[in-house]
Amino acid sequence: MPSYQPWCHGTISRSKAEDLLSKAARDGSFLIRASESIQGAYALCVLYQNCVYTYRILPNEDKKLSVQASEGVPIRFFSVLTELVEAYYSPNMGLVTHLQYPVHREEEVDEEQESQILPPQLPPRNFAGNDVRESDSMSLSETYLMRLQHMDLSTIPEEHQLAIQEYFRTSVSLDAEQVHNGFPNLPGLNKLTMAICKNLNSEISCILPVLEIFHRTLDQQLSPGIGLKQISGDLGQSVPFRLEQLTKLLYSIEDKAKSSMFESVGCEGGHRKSLIPLVTFEVKQESLGISMKMFLKVDVESGKLYLKKSKDGPEDKFFVHNKILQLVKSQKMHAKLVIVAETEKEKILRREFVFDDTKKREGFCQLLQQMKNKHSEKPEPDMITVFVGTWNMGNAGPPHNIDSWFQCKGQGKTRDDTADHIPHDFYVIGTQEDPLGEREWADTVKSVLRKITNITFKQVATHTLWNIRIVVLAKPEHENRISHVFSDSVKTGIANTLGEQSIVGFRVEMDQL
Repeated sequence: MPSYQPWCHGTISRSKAEDLLSKAARDGSFLIRASESIQGAYALCVLYQNCVYTYRILPNEDKKLSVQASEGVPIRFFSVLTELVEAYYSPNMGLVTHLQYPVHREEEVDEEQESQILPPQLPPRNFAGNDVRESDSMSLSETYLMRLQHMDLSTIPEEHQLAIQEYFRTSVSLDAEQVHNGFPNLPGLNKLTMAICKNLNSEISCILPVLEIFHRTLDQQLSPGIGLKQISGDLGQSVPFRLEQLTKLLYSIEDKAKSSMFESVGCEGGHRKSLIPLVTFEVKQESLGISMKMFLKVDVESGKLYLKKSKDGPEDKFFVHNKILQLVKSQKMHAKLVIVAETEKEKILRREFVFDDTKKREGFCQLLQQMKNKHSEKPEPDMITVFVGTWNMGNAGPPHNIDSWFQCKGQGKTRDDTADHIPHDFYVIGTQEDPLGEREWADTVKSVLRKITNITFKQVATHTLWNIRIVVLAKPEHENRISHVFSDSVKTGIANTLGEQSIVGFRVEMDQL
């Protein structure tokens, strides 16, 4: 078997493989990685029309390899991966397209190319603590190593002790860098947990397919999920309960690790402070029957609205947020706005401005509302916004970049582009024919929102019935106001008993709103 296999990437995650293929950006690009769910198996990942298609490569009893391709295509067996790849360079082998361009392992890319495949940086923001200092990562590493020294490790195998120590010594700083760049995946932590749970993972991989077949035989409807129970160490508990305990523990470890990483890179409350840039609007003002050009500059962070006669003119005239009393939108002229403000001498001043169009006026009002909410001493905001999106995914995974979907403005009372920097309070995402698991899709959505808003949104609810799903996320500051979360589903398929056509929904109450 030839040792040179540039397309074989070993143990990398599915998201990492899709990222590499997306960067290749050519139909027929491919790579092979180790299967995350079946020990000894592989996954053949192929890029075609901006989508990544994954095919399992499974060994039989004689350790011969075969690809699970389209139905009706004769199954072929190969002794080694190299023979398999060479065969699938030919067309009409059951893949979406034949193999053409191998994607090389990252370590084989030269330095010039390597600089081009670094993860994209977050948009520039002027918040403190933006840079990860080496001393911070070292401090985090030393803190964990010091804690570990005070732990009783007598019952832990030596190889696992060494693995944990090595993670805190070398990999925790790399995971912190991942978090700093806006990526929720922690490769170092994933590698550690896979090593510790190696034997367990092997057993689960053997048992799960059997249980899935048995479960589907008993009931066509797939369970939307089981609520988490209280953790207990009693070995007399049932197998499902113990597996559930293990799953919850692993998720808890991952969440705590992410929280620590966020703290180490200067994040507040699990999310970075989201700053809104300065925005200037060109308007017209009527004075003694003469139309004059004016510029309104909104500084959300400082809480000031500047009135200037020229774009680069002095900023000596301004209203502070608490002196802006009212915004009156004209019903006759949809681009006209009256600002009612209080002067320093406690006099009420009315200023009329005409914007270029209605959208500009709406964007200005949104920014002023955000400014008042930001600096208000009230415990609750005066207004909340909700983003609602729906997507029929057609059983295909999402493309590499879906940022634009969460930044679209929809129809109806459309916001202006100048208000795009304002994150919504809630994001309600509905999907149909979604091939991803609940957690994987929720993590994907949260990762995108973190990248475009610098906020780590909290998951309020998720509900799945067959391939219909709804995910609800909220800003962290609303977490303590949310109560009475309820989700449900209605089967509308054949005889109202099957869920291939269904409805899922949720209800939530917010206190003090």
